[in-house]
Amino acid sequence: MPRVIVAAAGPQAKWGGYLGMRSHFVPVRSVLDRDEGLVPLLGRTLGQLADYTDDVWLTIPQDDPGPYEVLAKAYGVRTRRATPDCRNEFESSRPLWTFDAVNVLLLGDVWYTDEALRTILTEAVVTLANEDGFKFFGREKLSKITGSPWGEIFANSWRGRNTPRMSELTDAVRREQDAGRADATKHGWTMLRMLQGTPLRQHEVLPPWWVEVDDATDDIDFPADYRRHPATRGLSKAGVPCV
Repeated sequence: MPRVIVAAAGPQAKWGGYLGMRSHFVPVRSVLDRDEGLVPLLGRTLGQLADYTDDVWLTIPQDDPGPYEVLAKAYGVRTRRATPDCRNEFESSRPLWTFDAVNVLLLGDVWYTDEALRTILTEAVVTLANEDGFKFFGREKLSKITGSPWGEIFANSWRGRNTPRMSELTDAVRREQDAGRADATKHGWTMLRMLQGTPLRQHEVLPPWWVEVDDATDDIDFPADYRRHPATRGLSKAGVPCV
């Protein structure tokens, strides 16, 4: 059984307080193109995970943990508050990494299809049972389905015995960013490039580290991401269908 960590402790700088709430709580359709069953984005993900494992943790921000704790309790998920010095999802989740099972790190502001989560959790457990490598799950390029103009990373995984290596990579990402050799906002991409041995500012994905997920799964980082996604398209600011 994998340990799944849903990362929701980020600073939300790209979101900018749109809709008067953090992106994790924006209303989304549970099923594409159906207006009934609107749920908070993060709640939808936690509900989906119940079919796969009961070892689920949620990293939450220091400055406003209350709504996250309420949501986590509703889904039977444990929480961990990030410390102020945590720069990214890897640093905030590090205290939760296990040495005894496969670790799966999901981004809390992603709308996941059921098929994508199935791929992530199956690949993480089955593939890594025979390999020592890490896996990153995402879309290499733009999406014709969601309209997103760039590639995205949605999750990554590694075996418990590789947790020390994961910690080394996390520290290395910070060093490279501080030295100006890596983009300060591209934490996951930088780590992937380190594993691949490719230039830190060159966009390239290689097997066996990369698993392509090209469907309606997408990151809700910016207000524009929310407005164009098929699970939110046509919703008003109140979270109800526009007429």
